[in-house]
Amino acid sequence: MKATLLALLFAASAAFQGPIAVAPTQRGTRRSSKSQLKCALLPSAVTNVASRLSPPVRNSLILGAAAVAVYKNRRVLYPGSAPDPDFSEPLPEGSLGCPLIGNLSYFAKMGDTATGPGKFFRWRASKYSNPRIWKYSMMGKPTVVLSGMNALKQVFNDEFNGVKTGVISKGFTKLFGGDSLLFVDDAGRHKYLRRLVGSAITPEAVQAAMPMLIKSATEQLDRINVVGEPVEMEKILTSYTLDVAWRVILGLDLHQDECQTFYDAVDDWIGGIVDPRVTMLPGMEKTKAGKALAYLVSKIERKLDSLEDNGSDGSTMSGMYFARDEEDPSKRLTRDEIISNSLLLILAGSETAASTLTVASLALGLHQDVFEKLRDEQTAMLERHPNGEMTRSMLERECPWLDVVIKETMRIKPLAAGGAIRFAQETLIVEGKQIPRGYGVVFNPYLTHARDPAVREENGMDIVEAFKPERWLNDETKPTEYMPWGIGPRFCLGYNLAQARGIQMNFHAFPSFLTIFLVQAEMKVFLALFVRKVAAYEMVAGESVEWKRLSIIPKPKDGSLIRVTSFSDGS
Repeated sequence: MKATLLALLFAASAAFQGPIAVAPTQRGTRRSSKSQLKCALLPSAVTNVASRLSPPVRNSLILGAAAVAVYKNRRVLYPGSAPDPDFSEPLPEGSLGCPLIGNLSYFAKMGDTATGPGKFFRWRASKYSNPRIWKYSMMGKPTVVLSGMNALKQVFNDEFNGVKTGVISKGFTKLFGGDSLLFVDDAGRHKYLRRLVGSAITPEAVQAAMPMLIKSATEQLDRINVVGEPVEMEKILTSYTLDVAWRVILGLDLHQDECQTFYDAVDDWIGGIVDPRVTMLPGMEKTKAGKALAYLVSKIERKLDSLEDNGSDGSTMSGMYFARDEEDPSKRLTRDEIISNSLLLILAGSETAASTLTVASLALGLHQDVFEKLRDEQTAMLERHPNGEMTRSMLERECPWLDVVIKETMRIKPLAAGGAIRFAQETLIVEGKQIPRGYGVVFNPYLTHARDPAVREENGMDIVEAFKPERWLNDETKPTEYMPWGIGPRFCLGYNLAQARGIQMNFHAFPSFLTIFLVQAEMKVFLALFVRKVAAYEMVAGESVEWKRLSIIPKPKDGSLIRVTSFSDGS
């Protein structure tokens, strides 16, 4: 091991300090003090030999020695990375980066303004002969990235057996609810939590929440009230989805001056996802994200006390609090389980809906023909229901364009990186490559969508050139590689309930368990009311689209800055 570290030191010296050379003087071969310091690290015999070699030859030998040393000690420097000797299949292509640390390029290439977040995954996939399976290392943990529905189904449909969710960072797990459905790795306990949490998010519960969704959307749309004045849609939509979070999910009764405090806390808390102090260092509680978590948990705990004293109030959290297991009515969710899953719903609901709607407002501004189709659809709906009634059933059955606009938005701009990491419980053979037992495994929605054979455009993931919601209305052009909400048995409970009722569902589920009914209703309500209120608008930046470098789901850098040119007389 000492020899390995010494070889690595030499390699680093060659790479960062230049050749380890003898500095000539005017006469003779006396070394400078700097060269003496460098060469003091070497045995004298090696120094004498090295001094007679040219810098290129010497550096090549050093780098070669370092490579050999790293290879021979790979089990120490890259723990758990060796292939399974019981299988003949090779490991996937890819580099594991620096020993014990991983791929530093992950941090250097997290995103850019041209392509948005997740650039590392797109960049690395393009380097390999099979971009559907390749490996990298995160924090020293060898991990395989998968895309493509066949490979994903093979691996993630066997969750809890072939692969299990694992903890790569205790701080991350604590920040986002260790007792939630996102992190639970036991199949029996997961089913139990699904039953109880799911009983609070039924289609009937979402229908009961529709007035609150409409109220929240209307309040935020009222902020768009001046023709010609620039409006940042991301701010409007973030406020809307957070209003839904505190009203519908948590059942809080915040005063107007408290709303901004809640908004800021959620923003700081979610920001912990990209904060290395949360994921890599101890003391998460003292970070901005940790303090925001403490605030949110205090709000949830006070609400639980209120539910105990005053009974049910119809909120999602109330449904969880009073839920009883149908298989054993004596069982109920613990306080920690309710807190963890409430946090999970806030995270997934606010981030997914706000980001998707922000991108949708950009896409509709760039594609006025699609915007007009949405307006015509809502005008026809108002003619059928002149009292302005809006139900979940109406939005599902009478608004096909509303549905496909959301689908196409989530196809082009899905989750930027991947879902929660799983760990192989046994060696898996996928796409002719082995994933050894203990390796991490993640899925990538973007890479899956980008290689869909049904999407034939050269720039099929470009918001300007390839946003074509109509592709979803024809079986011949409908995408077949589609997973913006994840894959595997962590499907949304709403999907299973809908199938039982014979309802045709449109999405799979986000791995965080967020119910499809609530998030679809949330997005559809806003878009429907938006096109009813706004008759025409344009993008302030025109077709010049830049993206934020860091976000969970891609968002335009300017927050989708629009300028309304006329309002509608209808409502």
